[in-house]
Amino acid sequence: MKQNKRLPSLLLVATITPLSVSAVAEEATLSQEMETVKITATRQGMEAKEIAHSVTVIDRQQIENQYQTTSNLGEVLAKTVPGMAPASKTLTNYNQSIRGRNLLVLIDGIPQNTNRNVSRDLMNIDVSNIEQIEVLRGGSAVYGSGAAGGVVNIVTRQNEHKATSKIGLKSALSELDSDGLGYRAEQYVGGGDSNFDYNLNLAWESTNSFFDADGDRIAPEPSQGDMSDTDSLSLAGKARWFTDKGTLSLSANHFDAEQDTNYASDPSVAALPAGSVKAQALPGLQLDKQNRTRNTLLNLAWDTDKTPLGSLDAQVYYRDYHARFTPFDGRAFGTWNSLAQSYLDSESIGSRLTFNTDLTKASRLRWGLDMNREKSEMPVTTFDGTAYDNSNGTIFADTGDEVFVPPITQDNIGGFAQLESNLTHDLRWETGARYEYVSASFNDFTTLGQGNQIQGGDISYDDFLFNTGLIYFVNDSTELYGSFSQGFELPDIGLRLRYATPGFNIAGSDLEPIKTDNYEIGLRNYWGDTQTSIAAFYSESDLGQTTIQNLSLALPRSEERIYGVELTVDHQLDDNWKLGGLLTWTEGERYDENDDRWKALNGYRIAPLQLHAYTEYSPNNQWFHRLQVNYSGARDDAFEDQIGFGSNEVDAYTTVDYSARYQVAAHTLSLGIENLFNEDYYTVYGQLLRNGNNQSHVTASGTTVKASYQYQW
Repeated sequence: MKQNKRLPSLLLVATITPLSVSAVAEEATLSQEMETVKITATRQGMEAKEIAHSVTVIDRQQIENQYQTTSNLGEVLAKTVPGMAPASKTLTNYNQSIRGRNLLVLIDGIPQNTNRNVSRDLMNIDVSNIEQIEVLRGGSAVYGSGAAGGVVNIVTRQNEHKATSKIGLKSALSELDSDGLGYRAEQYVGGGDSNFDYNLNLAWESTNSFFDADGDRIAPEPSQGDMSDTDSLSLAGKARWFTDKGTLSLSANHFDAEQDTNYASDPSVAALPAGSVKAQALPGLQLDKQNRTRNTLLNLAWDTDKTPLGSLDAQVYYRDYHARFTPFDGRAFGTWNSLAQSYLDSESIGSRLTFNTDLTKASRLRWGLDMNREKSEMPVTTFDGTAYDNSNGTIFADTGDEVFVPPITQDNIGGFAQLESNLTHDLRWETGARYEYVSASFNDFTTLGQGNQIQGGDISYDDFLFNTGLIYFVNDSTELYGSFSQGFELPDIGLRLRYATPGFNIAGSDLEPIKTDNYEIGLRNYWGDTQTSIAAFYSESDLGQTTIQNLSLALPRSEERIYGVELTVDHQLDDNWKLGGLLTWTEGERYDENDDRWKALNGYRIAPLQLHAYTEYSPNNQWFHRLQVNYSGARDDAFEDQIGFGSNEVDAYTTVDYSARYQVAAHTLSLGIENLFNEDYYTVYGQLLRNGNNQSHVTASGTTVKASYQYQW
């Protein structure tokens, strides 16, 4: 019989402790309360106080401050969002879950996830084109598929009547070398009048090599790819037409990041005991096409308050996406059986429709429809194994392309309705449902490794999702809430097809969707100069995610449960000083029927204890200083249970970041120092050894400095 030994103690804590979570505020004064912020990720703007679950909002100034001491968007979120796992410092967000489950990433409402999950959802936009990031934690029946852990909605740059130019320089300090220099330039232009406005935004960045605390060049990440020696280009624009009937907007965003490095990951370290030595950078790489991420979005939207059914938000969008990875030596594994480089091409078209219909003065119905069609394929480029071996893993001679995952067409249709009602002056209730229908089809293909002839087919799923929540306004500054919501996500169809065995039948292929039940209770407090919050959550699913063990598909998919606590606090000491931080503790387990007991989920799913604390000092309107401490704890649960992939012991580490800004008139100077004390460490991702050997034992960056100058015309 199953024994749940940890849950009762968690529920006891949840019963006796006031619980909640709020947005992490940085520079805005606490009088600008979080509850007045409009959250567009709710499908139409709602105030934070109207939402019966956890939400974090990061505004543009906060993003710019954090980016001074980080390398990408994933790191920004890891340091500001409770429940978010630590970043890998590479191209991937493979290990960056929310509350141990997958997240749905949206850019202006456009889904960035693909049916072949390649885990680069947070690498599809440049930070210069972000106005605000909204993170709703927990499953979402409003958005449906893919949002089991939460929703990250990225809102693109607003149209402003101004022009700004910005240049920046980045350098490693642990090894002063020209190879460690990086450069960045941005240009923003906006204008218009009461009838029409626009913006154009251009950003270019050249990132060179990274160096660790010992001054050694950090080896390329051989599994998911890294950002060293990468040039990126971002082109974005938005135009809006205003009429007495509503607003029409047309926006475009193109982001392209491509690596061109002379270094490979030395394969010789793979022969040594796993985790005993760090990955080594090896010069002489000859690879024609390297890691690349290219994302193009077109979005046409219309919003109006003048319909018989209430206010309306409608959009039609198009997305073209390409991701290319580092070559992988799979010759020793029958399911791969080649030296190959995979890449994904995906094309999507879709629409979203949302109405807000007022039923009474105290109640509103939020309802709508989503449709999306995605066509994707995942070929591989194969290489000459002899040339690779003779060059010690540096020469990749192209021998042609083969099918890895066949072309897949996937259609998603979802309809939802949510009733929101103020039952009394102090009590608000929301309840809703969503119907989700998903179909996928593919043609005949031959598997790459074993050459299995697989017959094409199609499969479909449908389900209803429900959510409900209550918010009790204790007083003007305190909100107590509790909620239940269901999440829905498909297992990775492409991953299942790539390991198809003879006689494979899509109808019985263990591709049943994951339906997650999420429970949360919390409390938000706005006490003058102090904001506090604490939340407890619990989620469970009868089926787990499709996973890989030793390059083989791990079946069956087991029952899972995940639970934890999140805490934030922000306090304005006086006009000059502010301090605060956040804490996240998460635990997750799956039920092993063979051993008849619960075992820990792996380290890619469940992060160690995360703690981020900061202090800010602004002596006047020109100067701003911020010191931030980042602590990631140890975790050995998966190691003790010997669950295989992702079960390495994880050691704790602490880093400190410092940033400053000086602004006078139209001029702004910014400085950021990441890893101020040159801590020698491995990220959680680097300790888990993604490819199973020391080539993935990648060190983290030593002390790194960023400086920038901005002029507003």
